[in-house]
Amino acid sequence: MAKTAAAVSVDVAAVEEHLSRYVVSCPLCKGVGHLGVAHDECKIISGTDAKDGIPVVVVMCKRCGYLMPLAANQISRNGEKSEAA
Repeated sequence: MAKTAAAVSVDVAAVEEHLSRYVVSCPLCKGVGHLGVAHDECKIISGTDAKDGIPVVVVMCKRCGYLMPLAANQISRNGEKSEAA
């Protein structure tokens, strides 16, 4: 089994600012302002190729527990524009 890379720390304040700026609501319960942010970045991989993946931040709805991935490259940090594909 291959070793996994150490998790990257997330700027929680930047993610929370991003969520409030774009008024992200929970797709399950439609709650706004109830989202919690994971402190470590993880990766969604396609198939079995661990090199081919998307770095994400996991966001959890504190109201209903729904977990949502948020692409890490879409979060604007320190007033920078986010990378749009």
